[in-house]
Amino acid sequence: MQKIELTNKQYRLLLQLVSLGIDVIDNAALGNDEEEEDDAGEEESPLLNDAVELEDFLMAQSKRFGIKDIIQYDADEDYLEYSEPFREEQETIAHSAYLNKTAEIASFQLGMRDYKEANGPDTLENITPQEGADKIMSFSMKYLNEIFENGFDNFYLNTEGPAKIISLSAE
Repeated sequence: MQKIELTNKQYRLLLQLVSLGIDVIDNAALGNDEEEEDDAGEEESPLLNDAVELEDFLMAQSKRFGIKDIIQYDADEDYLEYSEPFREEQETIAHSAYLNKTAEIASFQLGMRDYKEANGPDTLENITPQEGADKIMSFSMKYLNEIFENGFDNFYLNTEGPAKIISLSAE
């Protein structure tokens, strides 16, 4: 076993990063390649399980670091949990990250659509990805600015055209 010394500040940051990482892994369903099922018949994620195990280990060290403002026992004093202010801060960070990534993807997809409408559907075929991104950027920025100013409030689904599913996979 290796020994790592952490300052109180580093320990707090590590807890925050592990908590956010678990949220990302859980929301992305990462690690479900093996598609194992647990006793309740639910799919297990080895990556998520390992991350939760690390989180439990780190939380168990909270007394050593005197982190009563972040970690506390539940009402029945059966297990350790994060304090409400810590959870709220984590939710704010995660929400902001998801909104930013969604805005980035949506604005790029819409910019690509507009660019192809203005220049033809095959105009991006024989250029490098960087050249394509550069050409699409001016079309995408109006959507990105709109999202950051007003959220998705002014966006709507055009029901007159055929529906398309946007795939976010690398395939």
